[in-house]
Amino acid sequence: MLELLRRNLGVKVVSFLFAILFWLYVLNQGTTDKLIPEQTLTIPLVVSGLDQKMVVMTQLPLVRVRLQGINPSANIKDIYAVVDLSSGMPGESTYGIKVNIPTGTNVVDYQPSTIKLTLDTVEEKMVPVQAVVSGSPANDYQVGSLIIKPSAVNVRGPSSKLGTLDKVIVEVSVAGVNETIQVSRPVSFRDKEGKPIFGPDPSVTILSAYPSSVDVIAPIMAKELSSKMVPLKVTSKGTLAAGMELRSLVPSPGSVQVSGTQQALKGFDTLNIGPVDISNLADNKTFQIPIEQVALPQGVSLIGGTTISVTAQIGPGPVQKTIPGVAVQIRNVGKDLEIDQSIAPIDIVIEGLSDNLKNVTADQIQLWVDASGQPVGSYSNINVFWQLPPGVTMPTTPQVTYSLKAHLDKGAE
Repeated sequence: MLELLRRNLGVKVVSFLFAILFWLYVLNQGTTDKLIPEQTLTIPLVVSGLDQKMVVMTQLPLVRVRLQGINPSANIKDIYAVVDLSSGMPGESTYGIKVNIPTGTNVVDYQPSTIKLTLDTVEEKMVPVQAVVSGSPANDYQVGSLIIKPSAVNVRGPSSKLGTLDKVIVEVSVAGVNETIQVSRPVSFRDKEGKPIFGPDPSVTILSAYPSSVDVIAPIMAKELSSKMVPLKVTSKGTLAAGMELRSLVPSPGSVQVSGTQQALKGFDTLNIGPVDISNLADNKTFQIPIEQVALPQGVSLIGGTTISVTAQIGPGPVQKTIPGVAVQIRNVGKDLEIDQSIAPIDIVIEGLSDNLKNVTADQIQLWVDASGQPVGSYSNINVFWQLPPGVTMPTTPQVTYSLKAHLDKGAE
């Protein structure tokens, strides 16, 4: 056995030493995100506790931190700096910075330890969309007035930035085109001087719009033609379901762009749509109007891409309600006269939507007759004046009878 161990002893010793060295090498190898026992790192600064209705308007710096006694199993991703903004208020203030470290790791020092931040409130507002056209259409063609859908968007962002925003921009190219184009384009944000609006970090979007893109129709027409916007007028036919009434007919859009020669467009100021059939409707309904069914004057055409719809707004019709025992006053009786026969309370019929009528009582209604200039005598079938709650009317005018007599001087009796 001893002889067996001595055989190739030199090779065995060298192999053993090589194995030890290789083991030590592997032991000291780690992933790129493992930390060595002592190190100075540059770590990100993150925010915590910030109210959703507030935003940080200062770019966050990196924090340089010196660590000792680092846990060998620690991951560099677990080490970062944090600033607590749970008590943050709009404006500029100084806040403390803390370093988040894994268990078994010590922080020797870190810089900065405080930071001055500006916070702003997040608000929303509607702003119009403005199209910027680039390029020129093909020879002998021109661009008409652009149609933007929707014409305004809701923008959300810091109040200080919204204050400089009076519109959003959408860019459209018409280079070389010879027919109307319809495109969808994202909106961009520019201040009143036309410069792009950025936040503290230009790579991070600070303003957002809903919707974030709009449809743009760019009418392209021959140069000898003109264009104009004309409002829509809608008519209806048919009878609604029992007890319902037509509140309104709303065209969308409210006006359309047409093109034609100046002579053809002269005097063409309204485009009639319909009639739309509202027979037996009991609820609102939107009608899509086929463009080929729209009657236009000779030589006039709608801009390509035009769509028209009409919404019929339907609601319950008026109902009637009887209010018993309503008092009737006699006003402006002459100074030498007095009432001989007063007016007994009367029952009246009022009319309106059921929601407006359900809580109406007699004491909310004022009825009176005007006796101005009337002499002694009896008065029959005199029309009554009234004052009613909002949304309430009287389908018929009540009539009453009363009489006046000379005022008796008690001292002469």
